[in-house]
Amino acid sequence: MSGLALSFTADNAPLLGHLARLVLVGNTHFMGARREIGEFMVGDIQDNLDGQKLFDGSAMPPSKAAQGRMTGRKTGRGGRAKRAAGKTLIDKHHLYDSYVYQLASGGAVEVGSASVYAAIHHFGGKTGRGHKSAIAARPVLGVGTRQELQLGHLLAGFLERLA
Repeated sequence: MSGLALSFTADNAPLLGHLARLVLVGNTHFMGARREIGEFMVGDIQDNLDGQKLFDGSAMPPSKAAQGRMTGRKTGRGGRAKRAAGKTLIDKHHLYDSYVYQLASGGAVEVGSASVYAAIHHFGGKTGRGHKSAIAARPVLGVGTRQELQLGHLLAGFLERLA
């Protein structure tokens, strides 16, 4: 993944001990846990885009294109009927559909987008000819309190099933 990726590590010794137990029990169990984590993260990103929220739950700043669709003006090719009225980063689903996960070596789960546009939308910055256009940061991929809790519940569920 070259566009944008997320790496998350835990510094909690008891949690790491439980995860080590999960790895030792069997690779297929741990692969299932990793797949569920990856699916949760990709679903969370898509929920954020659908709900126009950032990963931390705050409102997504609307883009100029989305504001144009809110007022009913046509922007670009394709016509209004094919566009997501008033939604930022979701107009044609290119970025939305680009987020994926993959199981990586060392027991890791990588979540990200191979889209060349993912990084500029995540971090914000100047873009376009001569870098004249400014894009606000809209991080939909991330691990905050809500995601940490859900990931903890997913892992605890796998550990309970092993007991």
